[in-house]
Amino acid sequence: MTKQPLVVFIHLDLGIGGAESLVLNLAKATLQSSSDPNNSATDDKISIYTTHCSPTHCYDEVKPPNGPLYPYVNVCGSWIPRKLFFGGTALCSALRMLYLTYRAIKDNPQANVFVIDVLPTGVPYLVNYCNVRAGVLFYCHFPDQLLTMDTVNGERGSSGGNNSSNNGGLMIRLLKHLKRLYRGILDKTEEVTMSYSDLVVV
Repeated sequence: MTKQPLVVFIHLDLGIGGAESLVLNLAKATLQSSSDPNNSATDDKISIYTTHCSPTHCYDEVKPPNGPLYPYVNVCGSWIPRKLFFGGTALCSALRMLYLTYRAIKDNPQANVFVIDVLPTGVPYLVNYCNVRAGVLFYCHFPDQLLTMDTVNGERGSSGGNNSSNNGGLMIRLLKHLKRLYRGILDKTEEVTMSYSDLVVV
């Protein structure tokens, strides 16, 4: 009897969308490819970790109680806020992803492969701190730092330079500098943490 390899998927929010569809398709493919009618092992072949999975807003594959992937879904870290009172959605997402990674490796120290997508925050924790021997694959849908560039969200074109000296222009400039610093730290974190993966696919 051969022990089945264990693949752990870490995804921030199992709602309905392209990223979620990809993760679930990979999970189903992993189950099918590792199925062996002559193997009576009962060990789980996959495990899925997420901070949120609403029964009313998810794919049928993970919908309770009859979804084929529902038994493999572990919801952890739902208590971590999605954003702070001043914003900080990206920061909270990074922290949620780090906690998910912590729970995934704690519950599955014998995992053979970790598949992480959207945010690579927890990858260095797996590779350096936990020193896992499992392979780490990071699926990068689109770098967050590119999604938040001024040329994408239009901030550069609406900077309001003519009014910067009026009605709190100094405060506005200060807030923009703080936002640029905040984004710079998160962008650099994304760039560095992604490099710890064994394989990055886009």
